Amino acid sequence: MSNVEDLDKISIRGINVLGHHGVDEAERQVGQRLVIDVDLYQDLEPAIAGDDIRRTINYEAVCALVEKVAGEEEFLLLESLASEIAKRILETFNPEVVTVRVRKMNIPISTRVGSVEVEIRRRR
Repeated sequence: MSNVEDLDKISIRGINVLGHHGVDEAERQVGQRLVIDVDLYQDLEPAIAGDDIRRTINYEAVCALVEKVAGEEEFLLLESLASEIAKRILETFNPEVVTVRVRKMNIPISTRVGSVEVEIRRRR
C-alpha cells in the first residue's frame, strides 16, 4: 500500500451541484448549492511516459459521476454523500486513494457560518 505522499495527485476544485441533502426536510425539498472538491492519488508515470489519457484518470468523467451522485440522489448527511462519491470513484476509476470534500454553502442554522465542509478519504 502506497503512502499518499509517494503518489501523484489530480485535483478537481469547485464542482458546483444543486443537491437535495440535509437532515431538515425543507433542505431536501428546496435543494441547495454544494461545492465539491476531489483529489485523486495515483502513480501517473505510465500516462506521462506515453502521453496517454487511457493510462490516467479522466477528470471530465469524474466530474460527471460527482454531478450524478450529488445531483440525483438524496442523503441526510454530507458525510454519507461524500462517502458515496468516494466509493463510486474508487469503483469506477480505481485510484489508489481518493479524497472528497463537500461544502454546503447556505446552512440553515441560527449561527452565521460561511460554509460547512466534510472531508472523506478512502483507499482501494
